[in-house]
Amino acid sequence: MGKVYEALSRAQDEEDAIDLFDQGPEENGENEEVEEQGLEPVPSSEKFNFMRYSLGTTAMVARNRTRPSAESNALAPRSITKPSNELTVIPERIDPHLVAFHNFDRPASQQYNKLALSLISKAAERGFKRVLVASAQEGEGRTCVTLNLACALVRARQRVLVVDCDLSNPSVMRRLGLHAEIGMYEAFDRGMPPASAAVSIRPYGFNVLPTTHPLENPAELLAMPGFWKMLQAFDPDYDFILFDSSALGSGSDSSLLVRFTDTTLLVVRAGHTSSAQMAKALTPLGQDDILGVVINRASK
Repeated sequence: MGKVYEALSRAQDEEDAIDLFDQGPEENGENEEVEEQGLEPVPSSEKFNFMRYSLGTTAMVARNRTRPSAESNALAPRSITKPSNELTVIPERIDPHLVAFHNFDRPASQQYNKLALSLISKAAERGFKRVLVASAQEGEGRTCVTLNLACALVRARQRVLVVDCDLSNPSVMRRLGLHAEIGMYEAFDRGMPPASAAVSIRPYGFNVLPTTHPLENPAELLAMPGFWKMLQAFDPDYDFILFDSSALGSGSDSSLLVRFTDTTLLVVRAGHTSSAQMAKALTPLGQDDILGVVINRASK
C-alpha cells in the first residue's frame, strides 16, 4: 500500500483520477489513505479538487468509551433495536474485497484501521454518528468500503450498524454471502419493531439493517416520516450508523439520505470518475455535508 498523496496531486493535472492500486474487479473496497485539508465549495464548472475534500489520518489515539457494567446490563431493559437474528459469515462466501475481514492482505486491512481511527477522531470533534457512504457513480466500491470500515470500527471497540439504503440495488448482504428473510422495508410496512429486521453479523460484531430486494420506488419510502422515525430508534444503541447509499448521480434517493444523515464520506475509484462527474455529483451537497474522500483502488 502506498500513500494516496501522489494520486491526489496527479488528479489535479489530469481529467481522471490516477489508477494507482490495480488490485481486482470493479467492486474493490481496498487501499485508501487520505490527508486532512480544509473543505471548500467546488463549483460544478470547475475541475474537482480531491485534496480539498480529503479526510485526515494524522496520528491519533481512540479513547475507550465507558461501557456499562455487566450488572447494569443485566438490570437494563432489552433494547427495542437489539437484533432479533444472528447470521454467521462463511469466509469462503464473502466478497474477496472485504479485506478487513481477514488477514490475507494486512497492508490493505491496516488502511481501514487508519480510516476508522480518523473517523472516531472526527466524530469526537464534531459529534456525529450517522455517516452516509456515497459515490458519484456505481462501481466505485462503495459497499465494500462501508463493510470494511464497519469491521475496522468494531475492532476499535465501536458499536456499529450498517443500513443498506441502496434500495434500487441492495448488495450489503450479498457481499457478505448471507441472506435475510426480513428487511427494514418489511418491518416498516408490517408495523414490526425495529429489532425484527436487524441482523447481528458473527463473528465480526457489527449489525446490519438489510434490504432484502430492490424497491421500484425508493424515494417513496425514504420520504415517509414514519420510516425515519423507525431508524431514529437505533441511535442510542450505536456509536456509528453507516448508510450505504445509491450513487449520487442515480436519482433523488441520495439527496433524501443526505438530509437525514450527519455527514457524507465519498468513495472515489481512481481512474473511474472524472473531475467533471464528481463536481456534478456534488452539486446537491453543501460544503458542510462532506466529511472527506476515500480514494479506492489507488496504487503505490
